Amino acid sequence: MSKTHFNPSWKNWLRTNLAAGHNKDGLFKILIDEGFDYQAVKGEMGYEPSIPLVLIANPLHARQQAGKARAQSKPVQDKIFLPNANNLCSDLVEMYAVEDFLNEEECCRLVELIKGKLQPSRLSSEESDRSFRTSSTCYLGNMDDPLVARIDQQICAYLGIDAAYGEVIQGQHYQVGQEFKPHTDYFEAHELPVHGAQRGQRSYTFMIYLNDVQDGGETVFPRLGERFSPRRGKAVIWNSLKKDGSGNYHTLHHAKPVLSGEKVIITKWFRVKATEKPTPEMFCKDANQLIPNYTRTGFARLLLPRDLFEELRAFYQANLDNLQEEHVPGNFIVNQGPVTRSSSLVSLTDALRTKVHDKLKPLLEQWCGKPLAPTYVYGIRVYHHGAMLKLHRDRLDTHIISAIINVDQQVNEDWPLEIEDNYCRLHQLVLKPGEILCYEGARLRHGRPQPLNGTRYANIFCHFQPEG
Repeated sequence: MSKTHFNPSWKNWLRTNLAAGHNKDGLFKILIDEGFDYQAVKGEMGYEPSIPLVLIANPLHARQQAGKARAQSKPVQDKIFLPNANNLCSDLVEMYAVEDFLNEEECCRLVELIKGKLQPSRLSSEESDRSFRTSSTCYLGNMDDPLVARIDQQICAYLGIDAAYGEVIQGQHYQVGQEFKPHTDYFEAHELPVHGAQRGQRSYTFMIYLNDVQDGGETVFPRLGERFSPRRGKAVIWNSLKKDGSGNYHTLHHAKPVLSGEKVIITKWFRVKATEKPTPEMFCKDANQLIPNYTRTGFARLLLPRDLFEELRAFYQANLDNLQEEHVPGNFIVNQGPVTRSSSLVSLTDALRTKVHDKLKPLLEQWCGKPLAPTYVYGIRVYHHGAMLKLHRDRLDTHIISAIINVDQQVNEDWPLEIEDNYCRLHQLVLKPGEILCYEGARLRHGRPQPLNGTRYANIFCHFQPEG
C-alpha cells in the first residue's frame, strides 16, 4: 500500500531540497520510488510533472549507475594527483616531491626497525663492480608490524594505486662512504624474463627519507638536473616508464656517497601487473579524491562566536522535546544496538540557517584562502546511544568546504570523529560544545565508526563551495 503521510523527517527533506532549487520532477520521482502515493506527493509538493513518470529518471539511481560506470570503466589518467606535492613533471618525466609525508615519530620508529634487520643490498643483475651498490637493505614489508602496514596503506592511498600492484616496502641504510651508483629502477630487457615474468615492469617509485644527513647522501637525477637532499619525512616519487610503457632513461639517478653521518630511506616500487584475480584497476582514486585540496592538512579546529553558540544552544534546548525522525539516504547512520533510532533532527528557522552561514563564511574563507558560496545548513542532528556514522566522503558538487558545530553532548566517553588528512593519515578528533571543525568534506573520508556511548550528541553541518 502506498504511503500517504509525510512524517517530519520527509517534510524537512523535501523542504531542504526544494529550497536548494533541485529539479522538482526528480524529487517527485524519488518520493514515488520511496513508496508514496501519487496524489499525496502532488499535494505535499504543490506540483505535478508535465510528463509521464516513466520518462523521469530517479536522480539517486542515476548517481548510483554513474558511480558503477566509473568504477567499471578504465581510468584514462596518465598522471596522478598528489595533494601538497611539488609537481616536477615535464615532457621528460613524471616526478613529484612531498615534504613531511611522514612525521618524526614514524621516521624514528622505522629507522629502529630497519637497523635491526639489515642485510647487504643486492642488484637485479650481475655487476662486476662491487662498489656499485654498497648500502644495506631491510625487507620491512615482510615484518608483521602495524606501523609498516599502515604506512604501506598510506603510500598506496596517497598515490592512488591499488595495493595489488605494489612490492613490499624496503628499507635502505647508508653509512659514510656508501652509495648506489647511477642506475634506473625499471628492469632492462634482459632482466625482465627473470624479474618481470609474473608482475611485469616496475612503474612508480615512492622513496622517503627517514633522517637528515649531515653531509652528502643526495639523490641526483643527472639527465633531469634534479638534486634532492635527504630531509626527514620527505618523499620523492617518479614514474620510471614512458607513456608507451618502455623504460625512461631520464630517470637515471645516483644515491651519492654519505660524507658524514648516515642515511636511512624506505622505498616502495609498483608494477604494471597486479597480484590479485580478478585484476583490479591500477588507478583507484574516485572523483572526490581528485578534487584540488585547499589547505595543507584538510581540517582545522576553531571556536564558534560566543553569541551565536548561545543562541543555537538556547534554540536547541527549547526544541529538544520536538525531535523529528531523520531520514538520511544512503544508510550512512546506523545503530546496531537494541535501540534502532540512530538520529533525530531539530529543524532550524530560516533566519538561524542564514545567520550560521553568514557567521561561518568569513572564518572558513580565511582558513581555506578562497571566496565561498553558501550551499547548505542542515538542522541540528542529534545522534542517539549506539549510533555510528559510516566513513564516507561528502557530495562533490556542494560540500567542498564544510564545518561541524558541536552544540551539545551527553556522553559517557569521548566520541571522536575519524578523518583522513590530505596525506591519507587517519586522525581521531574530539570536539567540545562551541567548537567548530572545518574540513574538506568532499575530499576527505570521515565518520564516527565507533558506537556512541552516551545519551545524545548534537551537531550542525554547514557547507560551502568555492566561488567561480
